[in-house]
Amino acid sequence: MAEPVFGGVTIKTEPVYAKNTIACVCFQGMWRWYVTEREYWFLNVEMEERFDIQVLNEDTAKAFLEAIQEEQVSTAELRSELQHFRGTHPEGDEWLKYVPSFLVNFDQKLFFSMFPEPASYEHYMPEGWTGSYSDFLERVPETERYWEAQGKSLIEESFS
Repeated sequence: MAEPVFGGVTIKTEPVYAKNTIACVCFQGMWRWYVTEREYWFLNVEMEERFDIQVLNEDTAKAFLEAIQEEQVSTAELRSELQHFRGTHPEGDEWLKYVPSFLVNFDQKLFFSMFPEPASYEHYMPEGWTGSYSDFLERVPETERYWEAQGKSLIEESFS
């Protein structure tokens, strides 16, 4: 079966507002993007759907990230998708599905949520972790900011 194609780029899962979310992950110094089911990111909630990983933390991150490897997308793919979507949907706010929902830094035991609906992911932290509901876009390395192109923020442009 062929992978779905969105905006000319092949990615496994399309972002869907408040359902399939975009997560930024830092693990062992490597920054990666994933488009996954939102439920994966309740870090200390046991769930079968998360590959039987009871608590998602720095100790289980490697197994989890290997399990969701097919959901990984590159910065370039996300940038292309966002640009294509904004070009074909210049009006409305459907583009919000391309705003990242989570930043999970396994190296520093930090979790940030910008999830758009009430869910309070930041309250489900493993022991020793800090969770926050706050804008984390400036915490993402500039090279990984898919929403920025040619010195402009496609997200900020859309809000103005």
